Amino acid sequence: MAAEGIFNRTISILSNALDLRSLRHKIIVSNIANMDTPNYQAFDIVMGEELGSTLNPQKNIELVHTQPAHLPSRDARAPKVIATSSGVEGADHNSVDINKTMVTLAENGIMYNALAEIIGKRFQGLKNAIQEGRK
Repeated sequence: MAAEGIFNRTISILSNALDLRSLRHKIIVSNIANMDTPNYQAFDIVMGEELGSTLNPQKNIELVHTQPAHLPSRDARAPKVIATSSGVEGADHNSVDINKTMVTLAENGIMYNALAEIIGKRFQGLKNAIQEGRK
């Protein structure tokens, strides 16, 4: 595993995981906002697959820039968002189970905060190394 300057692959993996958690939060909140919408289908990200693809970047697809004005992208692969169902739908055929959705939201928030703390500690370690190097 090659180092990328002062940052190693760990920072990139943690950053991608934070991005996934942030996207998952938006999807969960959208599900909650639509819990009373007739025929609404709940969605979620397949976190295991997505985190696995973060660890194996060879599976990611590179963007082909056909126009010079296109912005570069670090990952052209969109996360896999799937329709979910708890097996219980209301009379309006809405598949949002508010209890499970709130548990998922809480779990996702805890995981996001843990990842943010880990990244913060990594940067604090780099800061300490830089400050000690000056002495």
